[in-house]
Amino acid sequence: MRAFSSSRFFRSRANLSVGLSVLAVLVPVLVIVGYLAHQWFSANTVLEQGEPRLARLLGLRDAADRVREAREAAEEALSATAYSDDMPSDRVGTDLQQRLRTAADSAGVAISGSQVIEGREENGFEQVVVAMSFESSHEQLQQLLQTLAQQAPAVYVDSLTLMPARSRSADGRLIVQARFCVLRQAS
Repeated sequence: MRAFSSSRFFRSRANLSVGLSVLAVLVPVLVIVGYLAHQWFSANTVLEQGEPRLARLLGLRDAADRVREAREAAEEALSATAYSDDMPSDRVGTDLQQRLRTAADSAGVAISGSQVIEGREENGFEQVVVAMSFESSHEQLQQLLQTLAQQAPAVYVDSLTLMPARSRSADGRLIVQARFCVLRQAS
């Protein structure tokens, strides 16, 4: 019986030894597989969360040419509407006075006075205003306003006061007091 129990003992010891050896190999493999599975699930979660952002970025990349063209068109429209903020306000006022004088000369209008007056700032634009007095006929005034309407940056009529000239030789002449303004991008 002793032989039986000692062989059984060695057999169970051999089984134990094989089991421990298999466990010694299997535990690190299971730890590595568990770590890799955790990393894989984490990476999938991050990818799923980033997918909408990636789609937006890809959409922006695809739309880059259209966005660039729209920006260029907007900048062109802005330059036709307002002076750049690179040009100081006093220089813009002087330029507006010169433009008004040139347009008045081409319409045959004699300016009796002009002055740059302080404008206001609103919605990212500064208003540069020139007050001007002159005498003209209806046709000359119309021609002056049409000439100004075609200029860029745009010239706006802020106010216009018309009074009939009081001299006997006036014959339909008007005394005009006007305020013209241009916009300048505020800095």
